[in-house]
Amino acid sequence: MGDTAHAQLHEVVTRAALSCYAALPANGKPRRRSSNHPEWTVLAAVVLYRDEQARCVSIGTGLKALPHARLPVHGDVLHDSHAEVVARRGFKRWMYRQIEREIELERGKGKEREGAGGDGKERRYFERTARGSWALRSEWQVAMYISTLPCGDASTFFLSLSAPSDAPAAPEVPQTSSSVVAETLPSSVTPATPHQALVEAASLGLHTSRSSPTCPSTSSAPATPPTVHRGRVAYSALSILRTKPGRADSPPTTSHSCSDKLALWALLGMQGGLLSALGDGVEKVKLSLVVVGGIKEELREKVGEEVRRAIGGRLEDWARRSGLDEGEFSVPKAAFTDRDFEHSREVVAAKEGCELTDVLSCGESLSFVADLPSSLPAVEGINNGIRQGASNKRKPGEPLDAKRRSRLSKLSLFETQSALQAQLDSTKPPPSLTYFQAKHSAPPSSPAARYQRLKSLVRSADGPFAGWLVSGQPWESFDAQGRLSSRSDEQEVAGI
Repeated sequence: MGDTAHAQLHEVVTRAALSCYAALPANGKPRRRSSNHPEWTVLAAVVLYRDEQARCVSIGTGLKALPHARLPVHGDVLHDSHAEVVARRGFKRWMYRQIEREIELERGKGKEREGAGGDGKERRYFERTARGSWALRSEWQVAMYISTLPCGDASTFFLSLSAPSDAPAAPEVPQTSSSVVAETLPSSVTPATPHQALVEAASLGLHTSRSSPTCPSTSSAPATPPTVHRGRVAYSALSILRTKPGRADSPPTTSHSCSDKLALWALLGMQGGLLSALGDGVEKVKLSLVVVGGIKEELREKVGEEVRRAIGGRLEDWARRSGLDEGEFSVPKAAFTDRDFEHSREVVAAKEGCELTDVLSCGESLSFVADLPSSLPAVEGINNGIRQGASNKRKPGEPLDAKRRSRLSKLSLFETQSALQAQLDSTKPPPSLTYFQAKHSAPPSSPAARYQRLKSLVRSADGPFAGWLVSGQPWESFDAQGRLSSRSDEQEVAGI
């Protein structure tokens, strides 16, 4: 596809995302609060495209993440509800459905229904490889539209343009050398002052002072020693791992920034570790294009360089040295759009005739997933990591039931995976695996094993993402019913 075609492609992707969002019901979208303040949000969408055709298959909105102290041990609460994460998790749910349909077709039970093309024929997205694994059909490519710059490394230059030169430095606090989050802080801990919040963040291995190790934008090497910066501290430092931003006095989150996650998805694939282990495996689903909204024309050349670096460019030199060729890893293309997202902060403020500070962030997230069976709604509202309007009360030691947890939670996706796994191997009862075991028990030559090896390599002490925060075995020791395992021989796993 030539440059002219590519220039048109990002607008095709944008139109598909925005028109899909506009067609969704109002529930879960930004609204006017009782205080009369309007709300805004961030939109992300996963769009599949081929030639001049594009289809939005997953939408996510949101800009919230729960603090580390509320990390769920049953996998039943969505810890990170930023738009990009919600859209990608919805894309996983969509992929499960597509593979389920392919299984039905293989067994002669399928019929044309969802995803029909303009010629009346059913669109098919996945196929079997010669090895028996599943792969996205070669004619389809994956794009992600995001209504604003992803938080973290992609936003550092843009933030520096508006930051005051005399911004006060954050209080200095002791740093820890551990890159593993081993324990959950009590849920009752709510820092009363910025300093207490910084101390708590530092205890989790986060860099919290304004000063920062130098890390040039062209370097693929991590800071030494490896550190993860909390939110926007030392915003001028580039190619640095960061957590989700938050107020200085808020309990810290250990969810990595969307820039960090996009870079990891570009390297490992959009399918994730669990889906990679389904059946004979799901091959890497490549992210080819990222389209960003809300950036003025005069800033796009420089900001575009920063976005490309943040979403994968900072891994490129390391990947080549590690023996990964262009086919195994390439940096997603970055593009910008002039089209406005109706619920962006700037658009809402302009429409209301008010200052940006008068527009409040929406507390809910919205998820849309295409092609789900009729028993599941296409749209789901999410609040505090569970279904909108649901109670988070539970019996001690038990997970939330399916009616209250999000269909995008780890437990819900694991439940879906286990049901499909049972269909693929119906000759014997499925083993009772934990979430951790399901991701790590694949044969050495499988897509899942390759995924885990590469993931470990990029996060190793010599890798560009050394210091990546991990949760650990306690948060992935639940089975497909959410029951906790008492096994102690499982190793820690990166899974935040």
